[in-house]
Amino acid sequence: MLLVICSICVFVFILHHFWTYRELYKLSWIMPGPLWVPFIGNAYSIIGRTHEGLLDLLNYLATSYPMPLRRYWFGPNKLYILITKPEDIQTVLNAPECLNRDGVYKYVSTLAGNGLVCLPADTWKEHRKYLNPTFSLKILQSYMQIFNKETNTLTDRLKQYTGKPAFDIYELMDACTLDIVCQTTMGTEMNIQKNQNVNYLKAANNLLSIMTTRIFNPLMHLDTLFRLTKWYNIEKKSMEIVFGFVDKILQRKKAEYHLIQKKLKEVEKDENVSMKTPLIYIDQLLKLSMEGGIFRDEDVINEANTIISTGFESSALITSYCVLMLAMHPDIQAKVYEEIGAVISDPNDIKYDELGNLKYTERVIKETMRLFPTVPAIARVANAPFQLREYTIPAKTHFAIGIVTLHRDKTVWGPKAEEFDPDHFLPEKFEKIHPYAYVPFSAGPRNCIGIKYAYMLMKVLVVHLVSSYKFTTDLRLCDLKHRVDITLKLSNKHMVSIEART
Repeated sequence: MLLVICSICVFVFILHHFWTYRELYKLSWIMPGPLWVPFIGNAYSIIGRTHEGLLDLLNYLATSYPMPLRRYWFGPNKLYILITKPEDIQTVLNAPECLNRDGVYKYVSTLAGNGLVCLPADTWKEHRKYLNPTFSLKILQSYMQIFNKETNTLTDRLKQYTGKPAFDIYELMDACTLDIVCQTTMGTEMNIQKNQNVNYLKAANNLLSIMTTRIFNPLMHLDTLFRLTKWYNIEKKSMEIVFGFVDKILQRKKAEYHLIQKKLKEVEKDENVSMKTPLIYIDQLLKLSMEGGIFRDEDVINEANTIISTGFESSALITSYCVLMLAMHPDIQAKVYEEIGAVISDPNDIKYDELGNLKYTERVIKETMRLFPTVPAIARVANAPFQLREYTIPAKTHFAIGIVTLHRDKTVWGPKAEEFDPDHFLPEKFEKIHPYAYVPFSAGPRNCIGIKYAYMLMKVLVVHLVSSYKFTTDLRLCDLKHRVDITLKLSNKHMVSIEART
């Protein structure tokens, strides 16, 4: 009798499950994708994979199912549609029904906080409206002195590596960009390049690694299981370091608020502000909190953490890849060096107005981001039905946008899609490319708020580095092995050798 009751309960549960998600199953049955197992879906293909193997899975789905849309069940009730064509990416990123980030972004909040990256659409709209002015051109120009100062520290640190065996430049770049972003965001000199506050950098990198583990391991989505692992205590301690740092600065800034606002008003009246006092991000956030009560302390901390975490990691990675590409391609490096000599009056004190004339250098940076987008894939979720190609997409459908696959698509970028060629971004060529075929900073309404900041910083870094050193490497493009730590990391590292320029 007990067996009969249990069987009936199981049957009713299964029936209820399929009825609840019937629209997702209908879509799944008419869309290509790998073999799925009931209640497990396709998660069997991801359990046990290393961080290096995650990119292999993405590539497998893109090549084995060449249709524009492919489906992938992540567990019993999460249907993902993988999209890699620019037309479909444009539709999804601009659809009002798809402004919400995927639920896995809650794991990103352990480092980035509940700021612009992770907020639900309705709250995000409000925050974005108030935060857009904090990245105005005048404010960005005021950061040039910080960019130059910290990058000069980086070039000084590199002197010890001249004439020495190859080293991983990313380790030094990571510290440099964190120093820069903390100063422009918090107004605080971390001096990580001088071996101070290195626990903050270590904590941030711990959280990046743990995020990936949780996002791509269905078992780690269960908080009860995650708390039994060693990662739980590491995450807890790392979050205390990261969020505690911002909270400490916030409390000090609040005590100094009136003095800060008086200073801001003085520099805002000064037409030469870009050459003088940096307009620090947290001071602007604090104004939104203290005047009008738009932001709470929690919002200030979250938005500051968002800018720090997304700013330092992406800038360090892209610039490290860029240096590695220049080391692999000495002819391209020579052209960048030649342009710097023609455009920049003093490589140790770069002026904002000079950056716009670095046309070839900008193409090199863009080509780097094409081959090595900081985030290889992003995810969205539909909160209402909408149309995508011939499919009616039901609510609760998840989307995985394969940026790294899109950026290497030969049908979009031509036969040299897998090669490093800055001429992909010649104006006459790039204008023929679909506007959503290149999305290193995402696109649509929820694109990255710090795009201009990132380009400025990366140009300054490249100018300082290439004007000071000549880079070489034994690595070839085909040698590179990648892994996913939320961002696109290089398993065999950014190994370069340097020679001081005379």
